[in-house]
Amino acid sequence: MIDVPVGGLVADVFLPGRLPAPTVVVRTPYGTPGLWPEADALTGAGLAVVLQDLRGRHRSPGEFEAGADELADGHAALDWITAQPWSDGTTCLYGTAYEAYAAWCAVGHPSVRGVASRQSWPPAAVAVDEELWWRTEIGGGRQLRPGLYELALTRPVWPVPLGAWPPTPSSWHPQARRASSRIRAADLPTLHLGSWYCGSAATTLRQAALARRATVVMGGWASPLTHRLQPECAIDVPVDPDPSDLALPWLVAVATGADPMEGHRCLVLGSNRWEPEDPRPAARPPLRTLPLTGPASSSIDHDPADPYPSLPHSADLSVIGPRADVVRLRATGHVEWRGAARVRCRVETDRAVELVATLVHETPAGVRTRLGDGTAPITPENAVAEIRCAPVAVDLPAGHALHLELTVGRRPRHTAPETPVTVTISGVELLVPGGRR
Repeated sequence: MIDVPVGGLVADVFLPGRLPAPTVVVRTPYGTPGLWPEADALTGAGLAVVLQDLRGRHRSPGEFEAGADELADGHAALDWITAQPWSDGTTCLYGTAYEAYAAWCAVGHPSVRGVASRQSWPPAAVAVDEELWWRTEIGGGRQLRPGLYELALTRPVWPVPLGAWPPTPSSWHPQARRASSRIRAADLPTLHLGSWYCGSAATTLRQAALARRATVVMGGWASPLTHRLQPECAIDVPVDPDPSDLALPWLVAVATGADPMEGHRCLVLGSNRWEPEDPRPAARPPLRTLPLTGPASSSIDHDPADPYPSLPHSADLSVIGPRADVVRLRATGHVEWRGAARVRCRVETDRAVELVATLVHETPAGVRTRLGDGTAPITPENAVAEIRCAPVAVDLPAGHALHLELTVGRRPRHTAPETPVTVTISGVELLVPGGRR
């Protein structure tokens, strides 16, 4: 392994014993040492590997701008790589989260033969806790800053600049559109690895739906936005193949012109079984109603001095207990669907607020964990709310239950009003996709 300036930025270059060779490229804001084991495995399989610090991160000069178009720097790196005597002129792009975004920005380079994307960035929906974690620990400054998320939660003044805050649903729309347009234009093999437990699930599925030659695998892999924030993980984490065990053989096959031999796969939460099916939902799936039990009409009484709390994705929500600021309903019958559930209800409110719907899985032991959530603005003029929740594949075994919780905000995950408010909820419907792709 050698450190070299690649396109004006610093990179680690790993070379196999036999040259020239195809090259796997990862451009990262997270630092390269964590990628060395994968680089070693790829060179052992006969590929060259280039791991580059993005502009303004770690060893590379300049200023890092989260979400900037990475096309110019990415193409400069690929131009440099393909001009080297050890390169056979072809590349594959690879990365997790922001690394995958950087890869999609540069996918139009003529040397690229394939892209492997894990839990891609940016998120399709903005959650305050996830965005706060990104801006404090990941997306600002030159180095990673572990521990600042917890500090930011306890301080009245942020320990680092956050920019415009709180985030809005349009925070990352330009970046999402940029990645989408380049994925749509690329006619090459792509591998999309996602996790139902990560806020990137919707992004992974959306990007895979745009790709022309996609293989999609949705699992239950942990991420920094789930288990990292909870010492005692309450989720029954399934035994998955490691994402690297899926990505690295795929990269070797695509880079060498072989058949990747990898088909679609989908983990079904609740039963925790793998199915050999395409997890991408149909564009307009038929919807069916899951019957709900609970009060026909109820009120959410929000107290800004004691807002409804949110806990990390892997936490046991049962510790929150009964409260006056939640409407909780229980689904009856067999709970099973693939895709994004929707919640519809009638609302009465005297001011504009954000209504949050949370789908909660309860085990026979009484442990409750979040399957997914969604939000929608409501106003005094709008009598009907519709909330689209995060996509998921779920099939709850007998004895397990699904709860629907409606709240006004859910700190720190979703912002809450700063003044008291009462919202009356009635006519709640939970609609889930009724068909398969």
